[in-house]
Amino acid sequence: MTVINEVKIKIESVIENLDASGFPEGDAERSISECEGFLRYCDGEAVITYSESGEGGSVSSEIKYRDKEASVKRTGAIESELYFKEGVTHSSLYSIPPYKFDASVTTRKIRASLTECGGTLDLFYNMKIGGAEKSARMKIWIQTISRKP
Repeated sequence: MTVINEVKIKIESVIENLDASGFPEGDAERSISECEGFLRYCDGEAVITYSESGEGGSVSSEIKYRDKEASVKRTGAIESELYFKEGVTHSSLYSIPPYKFDASVTTRKIRASLTECGGTLDLFYNMKIGGAEKSARMKIWIQTISRKP
């Protein structure tokens, strides 16, 4: 049975540059965003969809999780599709018009606790974008919204 709920979404990301030895160096880039969207849950697969507006325009995002694998697809002012599976490197194109960058993601760890009511998805990964290597963590909290009639 498919369950669809309106949800609050909070995304915290931390990105650090890596030195030649692969260790974090310099200041970490931190960002937190909050929005509302939808969680579709069916047979262990969670699909979170939401839209955001920023300086570059509107971005629609879809986050999927199933069986220790995740993907994050963004369309609109930012175009990207990142795939996460522990120990696997995935290459793609990351586009912020007018620029396009080759991007690769190597997933170190995925932690998930998701149900039809929400939960958390925590992604730890290394990213190489435009030649720069970075260590990143994206933590996503999903909470069902109860609307009163």
